Amino acid sequence: MDWKKIKKILIIALIVANVGLFGYSNYKNFKMRDESTRIDFVKEVTGLLKEKNIILDTKIPRRRKKLPSVLVSFETSSEEDIKNRYFDGKGTVERPSTDLAEISLNDEYINLVNGRRVYYENRKEDKKYNIKNLDEAQKIATKFLLDKKYDTRDIYLSYYKEQDGKYFLNYTKIFENIPVESSYTNFIIDERGVMSMDRLWLNVLDKSDQKIFLSPAPRALLSLLNKTEYYNKTIEKIIPCFYFNPEDQGYIEDITRAVNGRAIPGWKVKFSDGEYTVLSNY
Repeated sequence: MDWKKIKKILIIALIVANVGLFGYSNYKNFKMRDESTRIDFVKEVTGLLKEKNIILDTKIPRRRKKLPSVLVSFETSSEEDIKNRYFDGKGTVERPSTDLAEISLNDEYINLVNGRRVYYENRKEDKKYNIKNLDEAQKIATKFLLDKKYDTRDIYLSYYKEQDGKYFLNYTKIFENIPVESSYTNFIIDERGVMSMDRLWLNVLDKSDQKIFLSPAPRALLSLLNKTEYYNKTIEKIIPCFYFNPEDQGYIEDITRAVNGRAIPGWKVKFSDGEYTVLSNY
C-alpha cells in the first residue's frame, strides 16, 4: 500500500472540505445579511427623508446592534423625603388632590406628582451668579443635585440652549453609557441660580441575560415618513437606547402613575431643536 500517496489524497480531501465549509459559511452569512444595511438602501432612505425635509446631520448607523432589556422603576419620593432633601425637614405641605403634594418654604415651591415627578421652582429675586458659559451653568446644576442628595453619576447632558441669559439644560439617565428613556432632569438656570428643575427619573433594577437585536437603523428611520411632526427638522444624532414606555401599561394620560416595567432596546433619534423620538419594532 502506497501510504505516501494515500496521505497526499487525504490532505487534498481535507483542503477541499475546508474550502467548501468556508464557502458555505460565507454564503449563509450573505443570505442572512439584512439588505437594509447596504449602502444603496441607506442612500435611498436619506433621499426619502429629504423629500419630507428631514435633513440628516449625522451618519445612519449600518452595523446591527443588540442589547439586553432592563427592568426599571420610577424614582419615588414622599413629602417627608422632599422636605428633608430641599428644606432640611422644614416647610409646609398641602394636598390639593390625591396625586399632588405641594411643599413650600419661603420663596421655594415644589410640586410632587404621584410621588414620582418633582417640579421645583425658585421665586427669589437675588442675583448671585454671573454665568459666562455652559460649563458654569452645568456646575450650578450639578451642585444643586448634590446638595439635594441626588446621584450625579448616572446623568448626561443631552440638550442645552442659551437664550436671553438663561440656560436650559436637559439631562438624561444613562446605564452602562446608554441613555434610558423616557427619563429626564431639566433645569432653567440664570443669574439667580436654579430657577426651576423638572425631574422624572428611572432606576435600573436588573438587566436580562439575553440580548435583543435592534431593528436596523435605516429601516427604523422609514417610520418617520408617516409622522408629520418631524417634517422640516434636522437629525443630529442616532444612538441606541433603552426605552420604557408607560403607555404599554395603560398609563396614556399620566405616565407618572406607572410603577415599573421593562425598558427595551431602540434607536434614539435626536433633532437639532432638542426634541427626540425613540424608534423600536417591539
